[in-house]
Amino acid sequence: MNYLKYSPFLLSISLISCEMEEIPIDAHLSGNIVTQKIELEQDYKNQVFYNLKNNSVVSQNIKTDWDLGFIINDNTDYIILNTSTFMQVAEVNTVGFEDLITINNLEWSWDHPSGIEYGTEISNEAISNNVYIIDRGYLLNGNKRGYKKLMIQEVNNDYYKIRYSNLDNSNDTVVQINKEGQTSFIAYSFDIDDKRSIFPESYEWDLVFTQYTAFFNDTTTPAYLVTGVMTNYLNNVLVALDTINDFEQINLSMINNYNFSNKQDEIGYNWKLYDLDNNLYIINNSLIYIIKDVEGRYFKLQFFDFYNDIGQKGYPQFKIQEL
Repeated sequence: MNYLKYSPFLLSISLISCEMEEIPIDAHLSGNIVTQKIELEQDYKNQVFYNLKNNSVVSQNIKTDWDLGFIINDNTDYIILNTSTFMQVAEVNTVGFEDLITINNLEWSWDHPSGIEYGTEISNEAISNNVYIIDRGYLLNGNKRGYKKLMIQEVNNDYYKIRYSNLDNSNDTVVQINKEGQTSFIAYSFDIDDKRSIFPESYEWDLVFTQYTAFFNDTTTPAYLVTGVMTNYLNNVLVALDTINDFEQINLSMINNYNFSNKQDEIGYNWKLYDLDNNLYIINNSLIYIIKDVEGRYFKLQFFDFYNDIGQKGYPQFKIQEL
């Protein structure tokens, strides 16, 4: 049963962000057109890491399995929130860690969905002695996950050291997170007070299908939880958008006509729209994504469904071909 309608939008090729030099590509045959269905499930509980070259799922996890991510590549220090649960953070720089803090009237903020260069809300500077209140967002059943206090005690070339507790100072914990492994981020869970294996090795995946927190130009609700696709942007996955050519027309000889973006949310969520009259998602089939993978190959990708065969949402389907 097909629960989707298609919406033919007539747009132009999107010239996205950074200028790009001409790209030397060795001549080769195009790949076969293949399809894939990603199983986020109806409640969008899964985060699914996907490899373009192999058209395969590399790994998946329940989105509530982790809280913070600690970057370990390029000698750069960043700490990210798990935005798939609508985590938010408030900085409190006028109190000590053990002071009791209420959550009333705190000013909440969110990591930028485009990536670390666009803004993360937890400073990696241990000397600041800032205390952060972390709202862990929502469980799969819609209940709150709770709150934590956090302080960054030390950051150096080898590790991060953090201190965190509940708001009433119970479960006061100091932990050292070593910068080791082949992933871009080390994931940490407050539920188990330990690291969790979430992110695959850096060059094993290209896209992750997930919920995440997006920004809107709305002063009442400036951030909102959406369902879409993020890229492995820290490992050179790039995206361009073609809204003129048919899927079959796009080939490798056109690649230098596109401007590519390394924004994490360049594919994002708006390849689908919600039809309020019919109470279902529709696919914008005028959007074709040109993607450079972690190995420098180019692919074209087009979504065609968001439902499975029995009409359950949360199962994005797309066709893909290597150029």
